Amino acid sequence: MSFSSDIKKELCSLENIQPCCYHAQVYGLVLFAHFNKFNLSITTENKDVFDLYLKSLTEYVGFKPVTDTSRIKKLTAEITDASKKEKCFDKFGHSINETSLRINYANIQNECCVASFLRGVFLSCGFVSDPNRNYHLEFVVPYKRLCNDLMKIINELNLEPKYVMRKGNHIVYFKDSESIEDFLAYIGAQNASLYIMSVKIEKDIKNKVNRKLNFEYHNMDKTLSASRRQVEAIKYIKSTAGLAILPDSLRELAVLRLDNPDAPLSELALMLENPVSKSGIKHRLDKIVETADKLKENGEN
Repeated sequence: MSFSSDIKKELCSLENIQPCCYHAQVYGLVLFAHFNKFNLSITTENKDVFDLYLKSLTEYVGFKPVTDTSRIKKLTAEITDASKKEKCFDKFGHSINETSLRINYANIQNECCVASFLRGVFLSCGFVSDPNRNYHLEFVVPYKRLCNDLMKIINELNLEPKYVMRKGNHIVYFKDSESIEDFLAYIGAQNASLYIMSVKIEKDIKNKVNRKLNFEYHNMDKTLSASRRQVEAIKYIKSTAGLAILPDSLRELAVLRLDNPDAPLSELALMLENPVSKSGIKHRLDKIVETADKLKENGEN
């Protein structure tokens, strides 16, 4: 099962819903499926949503839909009788001859009903991607004005969904994990919300570890590159003018660097007869490299 299917299974299993909220949930479920005089139905791949739609229309609205389960991965439940369609529209205060489908707010009686209504909407036309891949929650809505009404309700929750048109459908969506977590928790998908939070925390930890490792690898590479340059400079001086041209303090360090090519500056500092600071070691090694560069320059001239 997909992550989105798991969420819908969780939502379909919710019990002890208040009568007013149950009405709002059924309304959201049927309104955002197919809700017009030509087609009052739902087509879904999700067995839990399919069963809930059947139960809602049969037990609450009072009409058992005609079902079609013959297609691969497609389940359809439909009310075909015209008089039953009209009575279903009347149940939710709509006219079967409406030319522009809008949300009838009379079906969302109380503040507590908003979450149930949005739960029904999500079950009908919502989708959430696996947070291990990316953060994305969307609703696929067939009508622009219905889409605008949905965005208005979600905006009132201090969430800010985005909008795009795709293949003739109106898409309301979120791309940020916080909004997705808040929305899912609001409609009752607590487990899914907590799972997204845990995935995000795990991703953050991995990113921090990777950044730290990259930083350490970069510093290590930088240190090794500097060490190679120092060793090459010392070998050049030794093979040309000889280390005797270096002052005693530089010559002592040059010998130590040759014997310990991979040692960090802090260790080299402790190996000296008269230990100096790490910055002092760096300064002396820079002077050795500078001396080698001058010898090369003089040799070329």
